[in-house]
Parts: sequence; C-alpha cells; structure tokens
Amino acid sequence: MVISMIRACLRIIPITYMIFIWIQSSHFNPESIFYLSDYIHYNIILLLGISLEFAHLFEFGLLYFLILVAFLTHGNLDRKKEFLCLAIAIIYGIIDEIHQMYVPFRSASVIDLFKNFSGVFVVWFFIRKYYFAKGNSKIGLLLRKVTHYLSSTENKIDVKL
Repeated sequence: MVISMIRACLRIIPITYMIFIWIQSSHFNPESIFYLSDYIHYNIILLLGISLEFAHLFEFGLLYFLILVAFLTHGNLDRKKEFLCLAIAIIYGIIDEIHQMYVPFRSASVIDLFKNFSGVFVVWFFIRKYYFAKGNSKIGLLLRKVTHYLSSTENKIDVKL
C-alpha cells in the first residue's frame, strides 16, 4: 500500500511540476519588478536578472529528472525510456515557449528555448554518464535502487495479497 502510494506520487510529481511551470509562465510579469530599481541597488537587480535567466536551465533540467524518476517506477532505465523522457521534456519546453507568445508581458524566444534545452541536456548528460557509463557511481546505484525497491516490493505485496 505504501509503495503504491510512493509510486503514484513519483508518477504525479512531473505532471504537477509541468502545471506549476505553466501557471508560473502564465502569471509572471517581468515588468512588475521594474519598480524595485527605486529601492534596490542596480547590481542586485542585475544579479536577480541573471538568476532568472539561469532558472530556465534548472527548471527544465529538473523536469527531465522528475520525468526520468517517474519512468523508473516502471522498471530499469533503457535507451528507449531515456529518449522518451528527453523528448517529453524538450517538447514541453517548446510548448511553454509557444504558450508564452500568447501571454501578456511575456514573449517566446529562441534564446529561452536554447536555455530550456541546455538544462535538459545537462541533466541528460549526467544521467547517461552515471547511470549507463559508470554503473557503479552513487547516482547510478541510487537510481537503480529506486527502481529495484519499487519493483521488488510491488511483487512481494502482490504475492502476500
């Protein structure tokens, strides 16, 4: 029962996160922070702007990772699942940029799309490196344990019931 709930949560988290991204990109008005310049030093505002630009990398890298973990609840990671996770994250990045074309105060940008893709590819690179190439790495072992625990516990619960 508990394992089923954990598995369900791990599968729902990426969808919830995608909804969060959609809502955030629908309601954030970059112009709303313009008035901060009257109260905060220019260098701090510049630092905040740079942080928001790097947020694309983090935001979509995290999305890829959450999708990947959701797929691990269905069994070991293989190249097909890895590619499907990558495709879902990239397509969602494209959809988010198209969506922003129709949101007041927002715009679609090839640069933002590149940052979205970069975040996905950075996490994809590390997962590929530490899951497939270096199978005994801590990250690879942790991801395999998640899969094994969820799969083997599911079988044990089914047998007991």
